[in-house]
Amino acid sequence: MSFLRKIFGQPGSAQLKEPIFPGESFTILKMDMPEGLAFATVNMAYKGYPNKSFYPYFVGVELEIIDKNSNGHPVDSEAAKLNEIQGEIEAFLKKDHTVHSIARVTRNGARDLLIYIDTPKFTKEEIKEICDKINRERQINFSTQKDSNWNAVSGFIK
Repeated sequence: MSFLRKIFGQPGSAQLKEPIFPGESFTILKMDMPEGLAFATVNMAYKGYPNKSFYPYFVGVELEIIDKNSNGHPVDSEAAKLNEIQGEIEAFLKKDHTVHSIARVTRNGARDLLIYIDTPKFTKEEIKEICDKINRERQINFSTQKDSNWNAVSGFIK
């Protein structure tokens, strides 16, 4: 095997395809869930995305909705606050990662953020710090798991 093949890989080996970010094409999906009506805002530009294996870690964030209507969905001021928190979480992740925000689901009492990143580079202490800050006003569940096939969002995009 030649020296260059060792450095640049074998022919046919997986290589990142351009564009890294496929753009934005948002769709809102209405879903009937056991706890009631839910809405998913999904970036459909990720449908058929060829680089999933390069961003194999799923970051799932569940945020409590505090100020809500009778369906358990956020009132306007609460939606703005949830968007602000989403921005803070994405900014935290973007410090050291390539971040692909695929979808968010608003359901009775909670909003879920569905994000993919490359290899996690944050510490437990950093996660605790951002979660503690958010926990001062609302509950948050933050989890990371390997999901190379993007199964967590397969119901939205293929």
